[in-house]
Amino acid sequence: MLAGKNAGEVVELAIRRQHISISALSRKMHVDRRTLYNWFAKKKLARNVILGIGIAINYDFSHELTQVDHIAEKIEVGSNLNMLPEDEKLLFIWMDRYMTLLESFKKLLEDLDAEKHI
Repeated sequence: MLAGKNAGEVVELAIRRQHISISALSRKMHVDRRTLYNWFAKKKLARNVILGIGIAINYDFSHELTQVDHIAEKIEVGSNLNMLPEDEKLLFIWMDRYMTLLESFKKLLEDLDAEKHI
């Protein structure tokens, strides 16, 4: 599915497919263009970065970035979350909690399925 691409490359490709300029996205996300290019170069991205970009470009990365190998820690230090308005900050916080809950549920289902096959 990813054919050797890192998380940053997958995100960059999705942005380009949506025909959104890097400048417009950087303004929408309140980050420098350089920050976006740095994210594109990373093997792993923080959940809040992936979710933020997905919301900004109206794209769901859940099918491309499902493996843990592509997701770094929950909140990336210096990801400018504090620069967002309070309501947007809360949105990211709740989305992060939701993703954590989904991952826990998925793990539970996998464990239950593994027990059935024993």
